[in-house]
Amino acid sequence: MTDYILRPLAETILDAKRKTVILEGARAVGKTMMARKQLVPHGFSYTTLADENTYNLASADLRGWLNELRTPVIIDEAQRIAELPLEVKEIVDGLPSGGIRFLLTGSAVINRGGLDGQDPLARRAQRYAMSPLTQRERLGVSRSIVDDLWDAIPNTDYDDGIGRNALYELMAAGGFPEYSSQYDEYEDWERERLVTDDIATVLGDTILPGEKLDVVIARTILDRILCSPGGILNASATGDQLALDRRTVERYIGVFMRRFLIHALPNIRTAPNRQAFTRAKLHPVDTSLSVQTLLSKGKDPLTDPVVYGGLLESFVANQIVPATQWSATHPDCFYWREPGSSPKEVDLVMQRRNRIVGVEVKSSAKVNRDDFKGLAELAKDPRFHRGYLIYTGATIMKWPGGLWAIPVTALWQPTAFLDSGHVSPDAE
Repeated sequence: MTDYILRPLAETILDAKRKTVILEGARAVGKTMMARKQLVPHGFSYTTLADENTYNLASADLRGWLNELRTPVIIDEAQRIAELPLEVKEIVDGLPSGGIRFLLTGSAVINRGGLDGQDPLARRAQRYAMSPLTQRERLGVSRSIVDDLWDAIPNTDYDDGIGRNALYELMAAGGFPEYSSQYDEYEDWERERLVTDDIATVLGDTILPGEKLDVVIARTILDRILCSPGGILNASATGDQLALDRRTVERYIGVFMRRFLIHALPNIRTAPNRQAFTRAKLHPVDTSLSVQTLLSKGKDPLTDPVVYGGLLESFVANQIVPATQWSATHPDCFYWREPGSSPKEVDLVMQRRNRIVGVEVKSSAKVNRDDFKGLAELAKDPRFHRGYLIYTGATIMKWPGGLWAIPVTALWQPTAFLDSGHVSPDAE
């Protein structure tokens, strides 16, 4: 039996100051296990609406059921009852401050529209999204890679590369705890079948009350997105290719995001509203979804350089974006792209107040000056703090203007960064 891997997000949740916490994330990502292993020992009681008897009891008299629960309480699969957030709001509004009373978890976005179209828990709840395991989590490194990228000193003595095939295996296994831990035990056909069945289950489940979708249309659009990891959304072009209306494409992308199959990075250049996904970069929530979908379509990600590069970009995003939640910095995440026929672009941009940190991803083992063009352009922004080119080589190299080239392995090996008080002679 695989040992449980501690999730650093649990410590962040335990430090939450509001009376309600919402934890959302994909099915089988580890929410329930984290709740039982890391939160229940701190005094939380636990109940789940996945149990039909509990669901029926709660549905019959929601307020009465909530009042009978021993708080602090974890209510799992809370998205199954749309009225739950509003009832929780009414209860917590009458309680004094003093820590978490309700932790609502969901395998889809928990209803935010129960009060005349408004989120009833706005300004009353702290929200977190649980993602598949990052490589740092798998290795037991609790410090967030975001804090290292933000303030630590890259170690120019670091020398640790990874072969193309080994890196592909990491991306193919992904981070869903059960799937990735047993990846080597499955035959090729079993891996493809498992991921296909899991996607079908998520799309077929009535996990969001009242949400209707056509599974065939949903799978057609989702396959197109998963086969182009890190692609920039063009709903009109996608609709034309699939003989669908642009609005249909956008609606289904919203469905995929609410069910945590994909996540979107808005363009920091044009999208101040972080919830918008028009012209956003779309990443699979886990690269295993893209790998197996590509293989099922007869495409080999390992031999197609464009697809391999897109997978690597999504893999890097999936190491960094979730870790913002247990970082000391808590930046927002975007990408950056200038308009025009030959635009400059940076794959991932983290922003916190008056600072931005850029991350560009290259699937090459060597770097040259041209690889830094996007970061160099981004560095003209007065908020620019640092820029990183993540590549598949082995060494860390400092470039002028606050730029660094770092191996992809540096994202999970803690020896790749030094505390600011322990600077290597070549770091300055």
